[in-house]
Amino acid sequence: MATSLERLNLPAGTLKDQVVVVTGGGRGIGLAIGRAFATLGSKVVIAELADSGETAESEVRRGGGQAYFVRTDVSDPASVAELARWTGQVLGPVDVLINNAIYIPLASVTDLSIEDWDRTMAVNLRGTFLTCKAFLPQMIARKRGTIINMVSTDAMPGLSAYIASKQGIVGFSQTLAGEVGSQGVRVVPFGPGMVDTPGIRSVAEGLAPRLGLTLDQFIGLSLHPAYDGLMPAEDAAAATVYLAARLADEYHGQVVNGYEILERAGVIQKPSAPEVEPAPAASPAESAPEAGQAQARDLLKASLKGAQQLKAMLEQTEAEFGKLPIFARPMARNGFKSKSGLSLADWNRQAGALLDQLEQGAASQGDPGRLKAASVQVNSGLPRLVDYYRGVPGETARFTRDRSLLEEVARLTGERIAQIEALAEILMKIGSANDAKGS
Repeated sequence: MATSLERLNLPAGTLKDQVVVVTGGGRGIGLAIGRAFATLGSKVVIAELADSGETAESEVRRGGGQAYFVRTDVSDPASVAELARWTGQVLGPVDVLINNAIYIPLASVTDLSIEDWDRTMAVNLRGTFLTCKAFLPQMIARKRGTIINMVSTDAMPGLSAYIASKQGIVGFSQTLAGEVGSQGVRVVPFGPGMVDTPGIRSVAEGLAPRLGLTLDQFIGLSLHPAYDGLMPAEDAAAATVYLAARLADEYHGQVVNGYEILERAGVIQKPSAPEVEPAPAASPAESAPEAGQAQARDLLKASLKGAQQLKAMLEQTEAEFGKLPIFARPMARNGFKSKSGLSLADWNRQAGALLDQLEQGAASQGDPGRLKAASVQVNSGLPRLVDYYRGVPGETARFTRDRSLLEEVARLTGERIAQIEALAEILMKIGSANDAKGS
């Protein structure tokens, strides 16, 4: 069976003689990345503090690749300067820099030592800054080069220092991308995924119970149906290589994950989900009288029902997020906000304000102007809310292969979309009616 690297369909010499520096290259993802680049013809510098860097050098060379171990403490400016000097003198200018070195203590904030916090920031965030600063001048001078900074946007209890450092790398990478993009250098903050590495296994026993999981359940976690558990390090390496070789221009300054890259490379298949078939919804226009007071009353009644359904839908979504594993909740909330345009809390506030105005209108105490303003505000965002719910079945399919569950999600999503679209039509009619009264 072909390896993930072979399935990339990259010619053997795709990265021939390119100089690639991989920090933390002695084991795990870093070692796999070094092997992958070397297989494609690169000269790989394994920047590693531990003796595992020497072992990694020997392993890559036994496989026919070019590898060079340079003992490096990425938190130390002098050590990074020596790495840059040696690499430049022996191999030449660097084409690709992979910032992969990490320090990952597991402790709650109240138990985390200041020393561990500082060491995490020194290795992960300061180290990324120092290596970028050291290698950027030669990249800028040549008007080409790729920097891939490993990040993790998934918050997990007990990993506050690690996650904070990785979030800092995201901001640093995006800022750097803005500085050097016009100079031919590409910078990508890259989250490889939930990868099976010595690092993750070193904290798994203590991390699993914080997530409400057993150790076996944690090791069996999968964020994509292509995997029965954690992603193999070799697949993370294949994604890194493909990103550097083919997609760095496209993802310059953007956070991207390994699953998306592997899908685009054809190594894994994008999960499919049952098509969303919106449930039939009665059109307000069919039941409302054509004109007069009866029309206004029926329209208000229908809008009140639609607003109540929207409020209930958002509350149900909040409850559904609460049932997710702790580590997945921030991802779900961030995905909701990015696709719907507002946070779930903000959507709840807007829906509540609309409901209040409609209830006052039904009691003949409402201000038509305020009602119209609330209607317009909510209605303007409903298309994006539809887009969010339309994507839910596909996102769910990334986490499960349970067909009955996927079908239920598709059914529920279809009902929600139908309710939102019906409410949008009603609110548009309310706006038109108020405009007609005003004229």
